[in-house]
Amino acid sequence: MSIKQVIFDFFFYLSGGTFISFGVLRQEQLGRRYFIYHGLGIATLILASYLLAGRSFLDPEAAYWLAASCLFVILFSVTVSKRNRTPLASFFLGVLSILGALVLEVTTTHPYPLHIPMIINAGLSTLLLGFSMNAMLLGHWYLVQPKLSINELKRICIVLVALIVLRFCFGTYGLYTLIQGKSESEIYKYLFSSSPGIFVLMRWCWGLLGPLALSYPIWGTVKIRSTQSATGLLYVVVLFIVTGEILSLYLAAFFGISL
Repeated sequence: MSIKQVIFDFFFYLSGGTFISFGVLRQEQLGRRYFIYHGLGIATLILASYLLAGRSFLDPEAAYWLAASCLFVILFSVTVSKRNRTPLASFFLGVLSILGALVLEVTTTHPYPLHIPMIINAGLSTLLLGFSMNAMLLGHWYLVQPKLSINELKRICIVLVALIVLRFCFGTYGLYTLIQGKSESEIYKYLFSSSPGIFVLMRWCWGLLGPLALSYPIWGTVKIRSTQSATGLLYVVVLFIVTGEILSLYLAAFFGISL
């Protein structure tokens, strides 16, 4: 394992999850530019993450899936306003390619007993990073299109809150399995003295509890159509989630902990 894997995973999960989150937004409401700008940015980020970090450890098969995802993301971005099936087909093929590359990357970098929890961990990380980033970007888009329906932000925030709760439950269960059977003194020593323990504690408090605490205020500001307040809160949530998921990737890569 190396720090390059953490770097690649973070940027690939972030870009892949953002593309997947396009599925809950309506092009006729947001306009073509939103998907072109962010879609081409996603493709650039996927390619850069592979060239700078991924190619040093990815198997050729995973690299092929990664290249396919990049091509389908570009195809979707440039055809999004077309009134045919090309954008829809390229979106679903792009999502499939992203998930295929993710599964192959996880299964080749972790031993067999960890495959299932690590795939779940990677999938949740991808979705949470992507939906939080896209929700924040969408909040800014209301400055460009002030008459945009609030339903777009509501829809993506509903999914984001659900993902935050799901991620919190999965992470809390992972923490429980780590401290299960330990005495109070052993738990204290593990969480505050051991090398992985302090990162586990930081990951749970900052990356899981923090976003969960902000879920209700975010939904409250969206309900009253206060897009600027919601965007400000989403900034903080993105900071919490990005920090927490980087810690999660570090724990997964170096300690085999899915949290």
